[in-house]
Amino acid sequence: METVSYKCPNCSAPLSFDIESQSWKCRFCDSEFTSADLGRIEALGSSETIKEEEINPAAQTQAKEEATMYVCPSCGGKIITTPTTAATFCVYCHNPAIIASRLSEEENKPAYLIPFKLKKEEAIKKLQSLCSGKIFLPKDFRKMVSNGEVSGLYVPFWLFDIDIASSFTAQGLKTQFWSDSSYRYSKTDNYEVARSGEIFFKNVPVDGSLKMDDNLMQLLEPFDYSQMLNFKMEYLSGHFAEIHDDNVNTAAEKAFSRIYPNAKSMLLNTAREYSSLMGTNHSLNKKETSYVNVMLPVWVLMAKCGGQKYVFTMNGQTGKMSGYLPKSLGVAFSLFLKISLAASLIFFIGGMLI
Repeated sequence: METVSYKCPNCSAPLSFDIESQSWKCRFCDSEFTSADLGRIEALGSSETIKEEEINPAAQTQAKEEATMYVCPSCGGKIITTPTTAATFCVYCHNPAIIASRLSEEENKPAYLIPFKLKKEEAIKKLQSLCSGKIFLPKDFRKMVSNGEVSGLYVPFWLFDIDIASSFTAQGLKTQFWSDSSYRYSKTDNYEVARSGEIFFKNVPVDGSLKMDDNLMQLLEPFDYSQMLNFKMEYLSGHFAEIHDDNVNTAAEKAFSRIYPNAKSMLLNTAREYSSLMGTNHSLNKKETSYVNVMLPVWVLMAKCGGQKYVFTMNGQTGKMSGYLPKSLGVAFSLFLKISLAASLIFFIGGMLI
């Protein structure tokens, strides 16, 4: 098993993807390279291969759940990876390392990728903005946000294309009302209603990492898939990345459960001429399902407060934020006491004036 580290041809320092310029920069000599440049650099041998180091003599037969160790070629430090790590850093010299062998396996190989468009500083500002005006937020949490851990992560997703055959039958009611000078009238006509159709859903996203909270990932949507690029490993340089560890069949069921309510409502909307529908009987069947592996950019922000860890995520392309802010019972109780005291004083002063 091997990893790849892209090196500057001018000074041999590591190259990282620069979000602002959408190019690759050397932070030592300020050299800048395009994707085409990197292709030529790799052909000339300016990318470096990091060999796997045996942890013990039985390393070749280790279970997949165990960690794998690499030796950093820049400083000789140990790079420890989990079975789902696709891109990481050396903790000693911060040299980016991409595990090429895991990305070349057919089931893990992404077809497309959306590069990061927003920088780390923008993610921190977004979270600080999310905290502003929250009166029940613990006092120290805003400080914890500024000092918290922020990581750029390429999250593995499946994008599903699902063709649905949908139909329903129901009793449709059309009710009319009118009146004259003496009476009010109503008339209800009953109809047998039947509808059927084929609905195609494209690019239904489901994250493939069990480490990521599905609700947080869904709250980051939508991504602009028109900006997807053909996958190239060099985009991972300077960020973390994971490969899928969820089951694609499980993910397909999640995708179907997401579109099921939409498929039902879309067909029901074709019968809006009726006042109401009764005894509705729906049938939805998947005619065809296909999917593609992609990597999408997510900023992960972690802050500790009161002994608990709070995780927030930001769409690295659009800036949409998701997460759950903590609430302080102490702050709420203090505010309640202040309001109660103010109300008591108002009533007391009002009673004195009467």
